[in-house]
Amino acid sequence: MIKTRPIFCLLAASILFFSYSCEKQGNEIINDDSAELEELDDEGILKLVDIQTTNTAYYKDIFLDGGCELNPGIKENGVVINGRLPYALKKAEIGEAEYFFSTINDVADGYIESDRTIQNNLISGTSADVNGVLLYPDGEPRFRLFYAFGGHSGPHGSSLGTNGRLNVNRFYTNGGSYVGSCAGAYLAGKYASGKMLNYFNIWKGGNMKGTGVGNSSIEIEIVTDIFQDYYGPSYTTLVSDVRHNGGGYMDVNMAPEGTEILGRFLHQKGKNSSSAGFYAQPAIWAYKESPESGRLVVTGSHPEDASSGNILNMTASMFRYAKDGSGIAKVKGVLKSGEPRYMTKGTTDQKPLYTAIGDLQCHHFVIYLRRDAESLKLDLQGKGDYELELYLKKGAFAFPEKDPDYSSKEAGNHQTITTGPLEKGLWYVTVRCASTVTATETIIDKTAGLGHYYSYSGNTGVLNGVPYTIVANW
Repeated sequence: MIKTRPIFCLLAASILFFSYSCEKQGNEIINDDSAELEELDDEGILKLVDIQTTNTAYYKDIFLDGGCELNPGIKENGVVINGRLPYALKKAEIGEAEYFFSTINDVADGYIESDRTIQNNLISGTSADVNGVLLYPDGEPRFRLFYAFGGHSGPHGSSLGTNGRLNVNRFYTNGGSYVGSCAGAYLAGKYASGKMLNYFNIWKGGNMKGTGVGNSSIEIEIVTDIFQDYYGPSYTTLVSDVRHNGGGYMDVNMAPEGTEILGRFLHQKGKNSSSAGFYAQPAIWAYKESPESGRLVVTGSHPEDASSGNILNMTASMFRYAKDGSGIAKVKGVLKSGEPRYMTKGTTDQKPLYTAIGDLQCHHFVIYLRRDAESLKLDLQGKGDYELELYLKKGAFAFPEKDPDYSSKEAGNHQTITTGPLEKGLWYVTVRCASTVTATETIIDKTAGLGHYYSYSGNTGVLNGVPYTIVANW
């Protein structure tokens, strides 16, 4: 079903299982608060895990794709400014960014092979970073957001190759959000005008049709009140003079269930090639496959160039709605007393529940205490010259910024927490890797100032993961 107005589904609240002794005397029930909780297997314990907490542990906020056959920046006065980020990022308070921008400003000129090599080393990976910059070793998103500029969608998808496209798909499926303009919107789906192309298919089976309008401005009517929670514009606002250059609109007949229509194209009859038949068709839409996935927010036009007014506010709202739709925090497994958990696998092992941790990433585990414990000891041992941290919290994910009940952040890769008495119930354990790389913006053509990407130096071994072992005793 396609939603023209936002319909929010409440996720099931976390369930606390309490088992208690009771004695019935007539109609009176007397509870014994000291009784043990129900004995549960791992499956039962994992059903107690909070499924509403959004993941907040990322390397950086956003990666921008202005690669081969895409515009490598925004336009000012009709000219591409190579390496210039959308103005809306600042308004939307999107933080640290990394990107790849090709050296070719005019997509009509195709791309050069040296650009494609850099692009694919970043997205698909190398021996120094097997998983690529978008992903942690366990396949979780390393950035919170991914943005794809406009340009030539099919050629860009082809230039990325199969593994590059799969990595973008994994990024979204595992919790990273996606924003795209024009070609970026096409790339999110699977089809263009019914023809299957080399796209990401994160908007599952989605199809776009061409508007037939090039090098024009167009009007978009907002048909949601979602943007009022951010920067506007409000429901029914007509956003005028949005740049449009060969983009498309959503095919409502092939949109996956759960797609939200946020805006629709409006234009005067006889103007802007109205014969293309896209009057009142969806211009902006969103899609969130599952609580674990990110949220997609895309448009067939080019609002990213705007520096003020309703267009800027609309674009900033798109970015924030996508950011707030990133995936939930996940648990790797249940820790048992005295049983070490070995987190030593690599990307190619394809065992994410046992894979080493990435830079600035958090891994989460749970401990289930059936009865009050006199004390608990957590011991974390990492390998290599890296900084690891350890946190413990009752009843909620132990992110460092969420006021954990216990923490250990001594220098190095060995951390220990020893508690006093603990209450029975579900306890969350978090391992955080505080080590990261040194990222340096690199300009490919320094003479012309064209082409931008980030190169990594320093402790780059963290990219393939820091192995560690954790054990709990109580």
